[in-house]
Amino acid sequence: MCALKSTSLMDLNMRGLVVSLLCFLFSVATKFNCCTGHSLKALCNEEEREALLSFKTGVHDPSNRLSSWVSEECCNWEGVLCHNTTGHVLRLNLRWDVYQRASSLGGNISSSLLHLKHLRYMDLSCNDFGSLNIPKFFGFLSNLRYLNLSSAGFGGVIPHQLGNLSKLHYLDIGNCQYYIHRNSLNVEDLEWISGLPFLEYLDMTTVNLSKTSNLLQVMNKLHSLSVLRLSNCELLAIDSLRHVNFSNLLILDLSWNHLISSSFDWFADLSSLTTLNLADNTIHGQIPYGLRNMSSLIFLDLSYNKFASSLPDWLFHMTTLEHLYAISNMFQGKLPNNIGNLSSITYLDLSDNALEGDILRSLGNLCAFQLSKISHRSQGKSLEFLNLGGNKLSGSFPDTLGECKILEYLNLGENRLSGHLPNELGQLNSLSSLYIHRNSFSGKIPISLGRISTLSRLNIRENFFKGILSEKHLANLTSLKELDASSNLQLTMQASSNWTPPFQLTGLDLGSCLLGPQFPAWLQTQKNLYDLNMSYAGISDVIPAWFWTRTYQTIDLSHNQIIGSIPSLHFPRIHLGSNNFTDPQPQISSDVVELDLSDNLFRGSLSPMLCRQRTNKEVNLLNSLDVSGNLLSGELPNCWMYWRELTVLKLGNNNLTGHIPSSMASLIWLGSLHLRNNHLSGNFPLPLKNCSSLMVLDLSENELTGSIPEWIGNFIGKITETFLEVGRILYTASLMVLVLHSNKFNGSIPVELCHLNSLQILDLGNNNLSGTIPRCFGNYSRMIKRSNSTSPFPFHDPYYITFGSTDEATLVMKGVEYEYHKSLGLLAGIDLSSNNLSGGIPEEFTSLHGLIFFNLSHNHLQGKIPVKIGDMKSLESLDLSMNRLSGVIPQGMATIAFLSHLNLSYNNLSGQIPSGTQLRGFSPFSFIGNPELCGAPLTDDCGEDGKPKAPIPDNDGEDDSGWIDMKWFYLGMPWGFAVGVWAIFAPLALKRAWRHAYFQFLDEMKYKLLGWCS
Repeated sequence: MCALKSTSLMDLNMRGLVVSLLCFLFSVATKFNCCTGHSLKALCNEEEREALLSFKTGVHDPSNRLSSWVSEECCNWEGVLCHNTTGHVLRLNLRWDVYQRASSLGGNISSSLLHLKHLRYMDLSCNDFGSLNIPKFFGFLSNLRYLNLSSAGFGGVIPHQLGNLSKLHYLDIGNCQYYIHRNSLNVEDLEWISGLPFLEYLDMTTVNLSKTSNLLQVMNKLHSLSVLRLSNCELLAIDSLRHVNFSNLLILDLSWNHLISSSFDWFADLSSLTTLNLADNTIHGQIPYGLRNMSSLIFLDLSYNKFASSLPDWLFHMTTLEHLYAISNMFQGKLPNNIGNLSSITYLDLSDNALEGDILRSLGNLCAFQLSKISHRSQGKSLEFLNLGGNKLSGSFPDTLGECKILEYLNLGENRLSGHLPNELGQLNSLSSLYIHRNSFSGKIPISLGRISTLSRLNIRENFFKGILSEKHLANLTSLKELDASSNLQLTMQASSNWTPPFQLTGLDLGSCLLGPQFPAWLQTQKNLYDLNMSYAGISDVIPAWFWTRTYQTIDLSHNQIIGSIPSLHFPRIHLGSNNFTDPQPQISSDVVELDLSDNLFRGSLSPMLCRQRTNKEVNLLNSLDVSGNLLSGELPNCWMYWRELTVLKLGNNNLTGHIPSSMASLIWLGSLHLRNNHLSGNFPLPLKNCSSLMVLDLSENELTGSIPEWIGNFIGKITETFLEVGRILYTASLMVLVLHSNKFNGSIPVELCHLNSLQILDLGNNNLSGTIPRCFGNYSRMIKRSNSTSPFPFHDPYYITFGSTDEATLVMKGVEYEYHKSLGLLAGIDLSSNNLSGGIPEEFTSLHGLIFFNLSHNHLQGKIPVKIGDMKSLESLDLSMNRLSGVIPQGMATIAFLSHLNLSYNNLSGQIPSGTQLRGFSPFSFIGNPELCGAPLTDDCGEDGKPKAPIPDNDGEDDSGWIDMKWFYLGMPWGFAVGVWAIFAPLALKRAWRHAYFQFLDEMKYKLLGWCS
């Protein structure tokens, strides 16, 4: 028995030995500790460690991100991951995040990385390698599965050697949207991509593919591809294939290219596609028909193209769609009634098109379906975002929208909707943004609107709401941040002086609503208000002192009857024009960017406001200053060197005198200068020679003398800044508007004015100019083609134009003085009237096809009217009167369809007035003073020779008829005198109040005359 025990013990010992041996061998092979159960991590490969250190040597690392790359164990270094068993480097992740405090990497990339033969993952994205070419040796890292070089500052041609990475699954050489560092890559031949058979993800965003011709053929070889991003690749077209093998493709992004054709036959084979982005191209015609086969589509963006068809019915049978965007196209026709079939839709944006029809019928089904899903507790999606703004939809507000219980954003603005708002609007208890502006809604605003406690943005501007917007409407709007009820002329906002609103607004626009006469006291409770507009609000109060202590960004209190004075101003944008503010003039903080004090009652010199001593470090940001239409007097201050950032300066309609001060030469960025209707004197202001950025110059109605200088032709714009990395150049345009009307300028018109190629309005009328008209005026490029822009003139970079800034000019057109503001960009005209110009009208003028008004009247011009004047098809006003023009009226003048004002009177024109309703519709006064002219509308008929018929003499009754005419004249004189006297004194006899006022006036005049005589 002992022997048996001994044998058993031996067996047990042998078994233990075998187990221990196996455990040892296994632990050696797997680096696994049988005793502790923990992994024994392999040491880093020495060759690969040296390769990484060599890479670090070439890299520029300003913030020492690679500080950990010093220890012996490279597998513990930042961004490095090794294999647990072999110790080989598998991953190198050096991506830079914009939120990291550390800086991005740069410099050179060492070829020592080739020693990382087991590298599977490399990410160098979002660094800045300074337009370095992508290293060709990357194509020999044969084990790579993942390569991300996006937004890393690489440039040049993408090396075809990347096609050797036959195991690659993920390749990103595009650009991230929000990162500063950008790749500037291009490709001429994409054939190398066909060597990546396992590629599943390809992003080439912003890579220039404009020279490629085989895009689709190459991509068709990538049967594993599931994501393809080719956004902003300068694609003009995509080679056509009738069928493609993209059975695994889920995401396709072709946005931000220049694609035109809507022929995408190969779309029909993309049945697995879930995301398609075609936004920001110029695709014409209809939506590609192949889309109807995309039965799995979830996201579709067709925005910012030129689709001009109606929305196809099949689009609204795509029941998987959750996001549909078709913003800013030219879709037309009725909004389909089957829009309710989009059973999974959560985001629907069809804004800024030309869709029409009754909105009630279209949206009724949509929200009814949403309600049914909620009532059945369906797990499907529900509508959260709906934007139909900027169309031509009609009808009343759909009360069925109240059934969209989780709707958060609703925009029906800029349509043709009418009627009253329904009470059901208050059922949208998840709504955060409501835009119904620029419609024709009327009636009272329902109290139920105030139940939407989630509402943060409410815009009802430019409708016909009336009645009272009271505290009850706003009592429960605890989340409200922005309120715009402006331009509802019959809407009154009433609130008690002690009302405390439940919200804290950031933006409030109640312009053209009745708020006054008192200043709204409840505004004192709004601590976060930044943008405030209460213009045209009927306020005739004094602004309380607390108002000026706030930190608004923009305030507009213009066009009221506000009284009192203004303390120092520190808000960036201030509009206080057209009120009754009085002195003292306010002090302007250096933070003010835009200031409008026009049409108030400020008096005296501008020096107290502008010439306060400034510190050397204080930089005034004032960009726009308007103090026109006040009672300012004295000379212009000579302290403009403090206001070097000015681009707009309006001082017109005051009583300013003297010369233009020398310090105005400091305003090198000045784009618009208005000094009209003052009493400025002296020669043409020499300091303006340095203001080479001027685009609008109005010196009219002053007392300026001398000649127009030649250097004014140098206002041709200049480059202000160059950004080579984005290919962008900022520059100022040349002079576009020059108005010198009603001064005392003399001499000839300088031919240097012809250098101003951008000149759109030239008004030199009512001066003493002489000589001939320069023929080169016919070269003004902006007058050759009619403008279709109503935008403000673009001072410097349009990104710096402040909100609401427009330019203006006072011009004589059609014989009447007009003020042009927002429409100034549409005008093109020349006025040289009331001078002493001689010679003929240059034939070159007829090439100015975009000219709208043309006035050469009251000069000494001779010769004929240019034969091709009929080519000036845009002319609306033509005045050649009071000259010495001769010859016939060109037949082409009768074809100028827009001509509504014509004056050819008092010349030496002859012959028959051209036939046609255009000219014969004018008054005879348009042609009088031309004895040799005949035909309608003149009473003188034309003979066969084209001259006026001579009157038939009546010698027999000549003396009698003359006597009869004179007799009637003398008989009528007393009757006319009696009627005239009775017309004056009859009201005085009948109206007692008028009689007393009249004789009181006479008494006052009598005493004044006696006072003067004494």
